[in-house]
Parts: sequence; structure tokens; C-alpha cells
Amino acid sequence: MTGVLVATISKDGKKACTIPPSCKGKMTQTKYITQEEYFGYLKQSRFSFLPQVYDASPRVITQALAMDVPVLMNDNIIGGWKYLNHKTGEFFHDMSDIRGSLRRILRNADVPYHYEPRKWVRENYGNNISGRRLLHFVKQHFSDRIKLPKCTEYLVTHSVR
Repeated sequence: MTGVLVATISKDGKKACTIPPSCKGKMTQTKYITQEEYFGYLKQSRFSFLPQVYDASPRVITQALAMDVPVLMNDNIIGGWKYLNHKTGEFFHDMSDIRGSLRRILRNADVPYHYEPRKWVRENYGNNISGRRLLHFVKQHFSDRIKLPKCTEYLVTHSVR
């Protein structure tokens, strides 16, 4: 198994984050890459590893899940933990239990339909489901300031380019 450390080499290619000698030959380090390149790596992955703590809502979690890749996540992470459950991946607390979590994710990734991250995301998120949640939130907190058509069933956001 080979890991990929994304954006751990400087843009000029002269500096890289250090990795332990035991990881030499087992880790590929990249410069900053495009989303398309990142998704290419993700598609080949058996899991996505999120060891960080100080991240309010890493989008890489939902990107991995949407691409049907389970997540191995630090349970001390500030945000994004709401996406992890028995269908989407495994938590670890620290070095004392990471091996067990890693074994479970590797073992269960080989069992058909044990992890179903994409299916779970589709059943719990998306325009219809999240849009209904957003509509409920807006009505609950801003109904005195916003008038919506009576037939509004959900709200969606989109970026203007």
C-alpha cells in the first residue's frame, strides 16, 4: 500500500515536509495539485486519512465520501465528524488505537457493501434534503425578514461565476 501526501512539497519543488525514514518508498508527496488530479488519487484509494484536529469542516471528507471512499478520521477533529458513521469509515483517537481502526477500515473495505459512503451521502445530503433543512432554518430564524413563495419546498445555494 502506498500513501499520497498532497501539497507537501513547495511550489518550486525545493522544500518538502519531512516524513519518517520508515515511510520512504511508501509515500508519494505532491506539490499543490488541481482538484482533477486530487480526485484521480482519491479514486484509487482504499480510504482517505484525516489525522488533523484543527480543521473546522474539511471538504476532503465529503469529497471522499461522494467518490465512495471511506474515511479514517481523528475523532478529535473540530468539524466534519458528523459525516462519519459505520457506513462511511472509522475514527481513531490517537496512536494507541490507530492500528485497530486501520485494520477495521482495510478489512471492511474489502467486504462488499460494508462501507457505502456514496449511498449514505445521497440518502442524507444533496439539494432536496439539505435544501429542505435550509428552508426550515430560514423560516425558523428569518421569517420576520424574508417572504418566500408559499409553494417553496427547498432552498439551494449556488455560486455565481
